[in-house]
Amino acid sequence: MARKRRELAERPRLAPRPRPEPRDFTGALLRRAAGRPVTVIAEVKRKSPSGGAFPHSDVVAVARAYEAAGASAISVLTDGPDFGGALEDLVAVRAAVSIPVLRKDFLVAAREVEESALWGADAILLIADALEDGELREMLATAHQVKVAALVEAHTEAHAERALAAGARLVGINNRDLATLKTDVGTALRVMPKLRSRSQVLVAESGLKSLAELRAARDAGADAVLVGESLLRDADPGRALRRLMGEDGGSP
Repeated sequence: MARKRRELAERPRLAPRPRPEPRDFTGALLRRAAGRPVTVIAEVKRKSPSGGAFPHSDVVAVARAYEAAGASAISVLTDGPDFGGALEDLVAVRAAVSIPVLRKDFLVAAREVEESALWGADAILLIADALEDGELREMLATAHQVKVAALVEAHTEAHAERALAAGARLVGINNRDLATLKTDVGTALRVMPKLRSRSQVLVAESGLKSLAELRAARDAGADAVLVGESLLRDADPGRALRRLMGEDGGSP
């Protein structure tokens, strides 16, 4: 986050550009297909601090495979140093698919919310654990003004409460502790039931690798899950998504 703040201070504002018509990210997550336990935000990235490099460098091809397999939205990593991404990936993926696209990055300022909209993001990720209350409120207000959905991510119940207090309507519970990079898939299961009645959409994030885990997330209150590494390790990410969603004869 310190690096992100330095980068933002050092670079000029991005040039204005025509914005594509926004797609309904929230609605997409709430439209669950029959026979599936939850909707899926499928992630594209070239590498990660916890997972290293992935065998798929063509993020557009992976995004198209995800859409064909039934993903409800695509998460695009735009951080360069740690994830190998760029805003150009967001533009390319958005043009290649017809479903909503989430910009996932370590966003630290309202101007980045505005830029995300101009670069085609239908939604953005905000990390409650890494933002002050005032920053979070300002970025949520900006997202509302520019008609971009804001998925506010938290790792603990306390940070989830902060997100709700700031006005978040879409809340993600990250099973990965960003301080240690350790993952416990029980984290979302413990936190989500306490938020269910106060959040429009709940998303379980990180570490989900099986249909049983998706069902458990659904039973704890999740409307959607965000998955990436378990799919990107497969030679065929689209096939991996279909398998994860139980399209192998299993019941929902």
